Amino acid sequence: MAMNIPKSGYNRFMKEGAQHFKGTDEAVLRNIEACVELASQLRSAYGPNGMNKMVINHIEKLFVTNDAATILKELDIQHPAAKIIIMASQMQEKQ
Repeated sequence: MAMNIPKSGYNRFMKEGAQHFKGTDEAVLRNIEACVELASQLRSAYGPNGMNKMVINHIEKLFVTNDAATILKELDIQHPAAKIIIMASQMQEKQ
C-alpha cells in the first residue's frame, strides 16, 4: 500500500514537474526567456521572404514594416534584458 505524503511549502501549490529557482539562476532564466521571445517575434521579418508586421504603438499609430529596428523601436517593452537588446539595435542603427 502506497502512502500519500503531502508536499510541504510552496511545492503543494505548484503543478507536478514545476521548477523553482532562486537568485541568479532564476534571473538568468527569465532574461533568456525574454530574449528568445523577442527573437521569435522578429524571426518572420528577416530574410528574402521576410513578412511585414503590423505594429500599433502606444499612441495608436499604425506601422506596417519588415524592418526589425522599426518594429523594436515601436514596441513597448518592459523587461530589462529585452530593453538592452532594443538599445543595442538603436545604437547599430545610428552608426
